[in-house]
Amino acid sequence: METKTKVILIIIAALLVLLFIVCIANYFSKGKRKGRAAERKVAGTLKKLGKNDNIRIINNAFLPLYRKTCEIDHLVFGRFGILVVETKGISGTVSGKGKKLEHSMGAVKHKLYNPEMQNKTHIDNVTHHLKKGGFENTPVYGAVVFTDKDIDLKANVGMKLDQFKDYYTRIASADAGCNQDVLYHHFEDIRVRNPIRKFFHRFNKKDWD
Repeated sequence: METKTKVILIIIAALLVLLFIVCIANYFSKGKRKGRAAERKVAGTLKKLGKNDNIRIINNAFLPLYRKTCEIDHLVFGRFGILVVETKGISGTVSGKGKKLEHSMGAVKHKLYNPEMQNKTHIDNVTHHLKKGGFENTPVYGAVVFTDKDIDLKANVGMKLDQFKDYYTRIASADAGCNQDVLYHHFEDIRVRNPIRKFFHRFNKKDWD
């Protein structure tokens, strides 16, 4: 009996080690590094754009989505309301329309889940939590931002970083009388912090591009 227990424990330990190695390799993969760099670039841009408006920002916000989670790259709170930002750090060409787009880099092509639809899910999630908190009249804006200069957007999707700066300036000029601190703390209170839930969200994520 003791031998059988030891074998089971060894197998479990080996699986955990294997899972850890896979996660580390995934974290340091080229695509993930580019994604994190893109998010840092947009976070820095937002901080500069909103420094005179006292905006509040939550980067990499995990919000509850029924029994799952919803990961939002950037949530921006200002007098204008809330801005939901999805960041993409890919280069190459994005073409097509509908749910699945085509992302090509030279001869290499693969399908890319439409980030506008991805961000719509995020916006719907934010709107849901606003209604639950009694903030249903809060304006919610969305933006999909591609940070790589070598991106060719043949599909009608997203915007480049310079376009995003102009877009932000336009929406920030609309004073809807929102209290950014109250909104910020509302989402801080409901955001998911459980590392296990966050881990399984990233592990099961299919739209990492």
